[in-house]
Amino acid sequence: MPVPQPRPRQIMPALRSPSAPSRLTVLVAGVDRDERPSVEAAVRRALADRDPSEPWSVSLVRLGSLWSVTLSGPGERFRNVSFTTEGHRLAEAIQEATRDEETSASEADDPAAWPAGESIQERILCTRCKQPILVCYEGQPDEAKQSAPLACPHCWTINQVEIGSWAASGGDYRAEKG
Repeated sequence: MPVPQPRPRQIMPALRSPSAPSRLTVLVAGVDRDERPSVEAAVRRALADRDPSEPWSVSLVRLGSLWSVTLSGPGERFRNVSFTTEGHRLAEAIQEATRDEETSASEADDPAAWPAGESIQERILCTRCKQPILVCYEGQPDEAKQSAPLACPHCWTINQVEIGSWAASGGDYRAEKG
């Protein structure tokens, strides 16, 4: 008797259409099996206005009441975007992070929306896989540092990094393979 083969799991049936198959991968850690469908549904809602043929990878790790989110999407702008958010704001935070530049042009022109800082890049090693990680954020050289969770882009282990307080509190930092 032949051994039955498992069927591939459809992650985003709501965004699939015959002409444009979805290219979304959602990885969820830190929650039980029963909670995963609601988390994946929040990701689908957040990306519902995006083109379903765009390639997206969304890694979510629950850390107490916070979610550590790492997004990788089309183009350089959406490569390894990392942030943290409260659970009730998950879909909204992903939507904000994945807006096109044209959509958020008015926010980019608002001087209160962005700090007058410089681009800071620091290299660290993952505590688990020992691979280099480039931590990128905006900040001031003399700004106070704050601990923030950061998912390793190599193995998805959550590392604690010291980054500028403004970037840490706003979740405006990212990790790249470095």
